[in-house]
Amino acid sequence: METQSREKQRAANIIWNAAGDYSFQPETKAYDQNGKADLYWNYILGAVRKYYDYPQFQLFFYDLKKDRDHVFYESLTWIGLENACYEKGKNDRPVLEDLRRIFSKNVLDRIYQPSLYYLVDEIKTAHFRRALGQSPQMREQVAAILNDLEFDGTMNTIQIIDRMNEIIEIYFHFNPASVKKERRFDLFERFLPREFSFANRLNKSNPGKKPFLKRFKPEYNEFSSGVAFEENNEQLDHQQNYWINFIGQIEHRKREDIETRYGISILPESQTIALEKILCVENHKNSHLHITRGEFPPARSEIREAGNRKNKNLNQPKKNRQRYKANFAQNHNNILRLTSKIKNALSIQLESSFVRSETGRLIAGKVWRSSYLHDDKIFLKELKNDIGNLSVDILLDASGSQMNRQEILAAEGFIIAESLTRCQIPVSVYSFCTKSDYTIINLFRDYDEVDKNERIFNYQASGCNRDGLAIRTALHRMKKSSYEHKLLIVLSDVKPLDPQGIACGGFRPDQYAYADAPGVNDTAAEVRKGRQNGITVLCVFTGLDEDLPTAKKIYGHDLARIHSPEKFADVVGILIQNVLHSF
Repeated sequence: METQSREKQRAANIIWNAAGDYSFQPETKAYDQNGKADLYWNYILGAVRKYYDYPQFQLFFYDLKKDRDHVFYESLTWIGLENACYEKGKNDRPVLEDLRRIFSKNVLDRIYQPSLYYLVDEIKTAHFRRALGQSPQMREQVAAILNDLEFDGTMNTIQIIDRMNEIIEIYFHFNPASVKKERRFDLFERFLPREFSFANRLNKSNPGKKPFLKRFKPEYNEFSSGVAFEENNEQLDHQQNYWINFIGQIEHRKREDIETRYGISILPESQTIALEKILCVENHKNSHLHITRGEFPPARSEIREAGNRKNKNLNQPKKNRQRYKANFAQNHNNILRLTSKIKNALSIQLESSFVRSETGRLIAGKVWRSSYLHDDKIFLKELKNDIGNLSVDILLDASGSQMNRQEILAAEGFIIAESLTRCQIPVSVYSFCTKSDYTIINLFRDYDEVDKNERIFNYQASGCNRDGLAIRTALHRMKKSSYEHKLLIVLSDVKPLDPQGIACGGFRPDQYAYADAPGVNDTAAEVRKGRQNGITVLCVFTGLDEDLPTAKKIYGHDLARIHSPEKFADVVGILIQNVLHSF
């Protein structure tokens, strides 16, 4: 604790020194992977305060948060600010060259496979390779963005904000006029070559066309008179109302798109929104939920079929069933063995014990104790142990990383559910994945649907995975049930990844992605909360050896690794047995 406090103070001192203002209260501080105050990035945080109109940037970042891709745009902005602050300060502080080189190497070490799928990593990699004096290989689109993004030291605050607004509008087509077009508002699908318009480069943009996010002219923050203040308020109120309507249209279209892809919601929209207010908070503030059974109304079935004709995953449920039948003997044997192990564990829990009591079956040899010792416990009473009401929820990772093992994971989910059903233990099975800013929960069977295990073969993988929100949703659902003992089994490769990011600020371009350490820490926190509330959480690990340490960090010892299909029942059986013995 003392070390942590010391590093916090050190980070603040670095920022204050760079800002030249010890009254400045920094909203965030930067630390390296070892928890040490990061000298270079804390300098950048302070330098922004020193060289620019800091309140203007605060307003800019605040306004960006109205967009679901704000983390991405904030990350781009800080890449540009880093370049500008370095240019401004390098002559006065020669040590910055070495600090920047060290920082750049550390950033590149943390980015393993930059790709189009995670665009900010690709841009960031190219930027910091340039900082090291290298000539990075990059796509034409990335080079175009980066060239406009690397602000020089001559630009002032308003020029930087204007440039960022233009970058967002030109390269990502973020403009209210686009609502009228049949387009999808997915950041990573918008960033395709066909979406680029190099004719509208920054120096050739239409001067009569005002970028949607360009609301940060100096006059908006100059209150020279009450009249001017009221007029500007009217203008801002009008823009705010326009924005609300604009967002409403986008959200309505996104919900329709999600329902077309994954099925209609089992909850009315009002209940879904109420649930989001409970669960989509903190790290998941800008996320949404869609809970479905994968069912489609006739009116949308044709649209879905037409939109998926080229989708190789369309017949996945059929493939799941075919694979299971092809390995029926092995799968059936796993069910028998797992069922046996669970029943054995239950029988131990339900074994009777006998104690002396004042009622029950008379123990003839103890009658004398009543007369001479006044001990009335001369009877033998049978106590039947009871495990109590037990329910099991099975949560299947249905993200794109499971694409190559969908048939296997569907079979594993079915085997566990069928074994528990044969032991008369209530089971609920559902999957999770993330598309855009929606986490989709697909319910295959519920506790009382004992004859619906076949629905598990409807499992399909797609999209990303926001593990923390999915587990939070599962635990919330389980807490509402009336069962005494509750067990959650997660089948996952334990690799959280969601480009939506974490909604907690924009002061480092590499700090708020929902991946690696932030995603793992968030998921681990949700697992801990569940256990603290009396819910047991287990994981059947389906990932690679390199990800096993991550899985252990999240689930601890309540983790099973399946090395071969033949060992599935044995490994999972031991895991469940250990849990049942602890009840």
